[in-house]
Amino acid sequence: MSDVKEARRQSGHGEDMALWRMAMYGLPALPMAFLYIPVPLMVPAFYAEQFGLSLSVVGGFLFVSRAFDMLIDPALGRLSDTTRSRWGRRRPWMVIGAPIMMLGTALIFMPPDWANGLYLMVASMVIYFGASMLGLAYSAWGAEVVDTYHGRSKLAGFRETFNIIGILLAVSIPAITALYGHGLDRYTMSIMGWAAILMTPPAIWAAIRWVPEPPSMPKAPAEKPWWPTVKDIFGNFAFRYLCIGFVVLSIGSSIASATLIFYVSYYLGQPELIGPVLLVSFIAVLLFVPVWVKISRRIGKHKAVAYSLFIAIICSSCVAFQLRPGDGWLFVGLMGVLGGASSAFLTLPVGIMGDVIDYDALKTGEQRGGIYFGIWAFAQQIAPALAVGTALPMLDWLGFSASQDNSPEALDALRYVYCLAPLPFYVIAAVLLLWFPLDDRRHGIIRRRLERRRLRKARIQASPDW
Repeated sequence: MSDVKEARRQSGHGEDMALWRMAMYGLPALPMAFLYIPVPLMVPAFYAEQFGLSLSVVGGFLFVSRAFDMLIDPALGRLSDTTRSRWGRRRPWMVIGAPIMMLGTALIFMPPDWANGLYLMVASMVIYFGASMLGLAYSAWGAEVVDTYHGRSKLAGFRETFNIIGILLAVSIPAITALYGHGLDRYTMSIMGWAAILMTPPAIWAAIRWVPEPPSMPKAPAEKPWWPTVKDIFGNFAFRYLCIGFVVLSIGSSIASATLIFYVSYYLGQPELIGPVLLVSFIAVLLFVPVWVKISRRIGKHKAVAYSLFIAIICSSCVAFQLRPGDGWLFVGLMGVLGGASSAFLTLPVGIMGDVIDYDALKTGEQRGGIYFGIWAFAQQIAPALAVGTALPMLDWLGFSASQDNSPEALDALRYVYCLAPLPFYVIAAVLLLWFPLDDRRHGIIRRRLERRRLRKARIQASPDW
């Protein structure tokens, strides 16, 4: 066993991977953060305010683009698993997906004057297609290059650190342009788009150049009909727990994300605080990444996420029942606490997925990380699709409008949707995650069995063929 550990250490894998290599792996999260936060947070408000689109139209077309993304994610994951090249399985898809994502970024952040709902839908499809191609391969690769329970937490911490740095860069742009008289307008959005586009090529190059491929992996999945493969993966009880828990969690957080800017601008009546709210929130996320990684080492990743959700429930309840119009700076402070709590469920899920994939590899002898992350992404896309596709039209139906004055009843409806609608989802997710079956001890057993299997295979391959 010591020989295996030494081989992994020298090849740069496992928990012993050099920290600078982990940093190189985390770099692509920097430009990708411009997609995963500004698009759901700022794009609905931008297209509603700048192009006069109703929230029902924006929500409907974004729902369609999300549905398209959901349908292609499992297929992209399967293709990633079965790819063979001198670059490995995952790197080619990252290289192909990056320019498509860059094109989509240009389309959605720098729209023409005639942009309408159909344009928003097509631009969203392009950016999601490229981001899925890149992101699924990237996530599956991360589950393979580090194979220990706590090592994955550390790698996820690096990835999330760069993700939050990217988010901070993204949200600081509106804060800076606001000093020069610009709101969430074309000028601000174009700067954000160009920043994401220019950062993407060097970040992808650094990762594929300096992060080594795993030295020995289980065989690729055998060719099977698509539906039996999906049924087989959902037969993994740990994956079912994780998938249901995080879909429910993501529905709640996506409702809050989709309505945050409207809450600050219209209910609190302080749109100038959008920048400070986002900056404080994501600075707190960044600062608490190492805290939650350390906590997860003591109590387990799944319990750390569950406890963070209870903190989020308390904060959201305080916002709902204690804050009134004009209390923007109190809201900024509470968002700092909420950001610190959300750091756990932004950082740790990818590491938990790696553990789930190890369990599947032990059962099947196959490495199906791409398929797992594809189905995971499919499930995760359900959340923002449902949130945007229902929360925004609901606000429209309740009388709220982003382009005209609103009655007190409409503003109260906005407050309830933003603050209270996510809470039942947080409670359900926290309970499910508390009962998640894979912890450090069980994952250690899985890893030892996989190592023994790998050793037997290596000895057989090294034996002379008499």
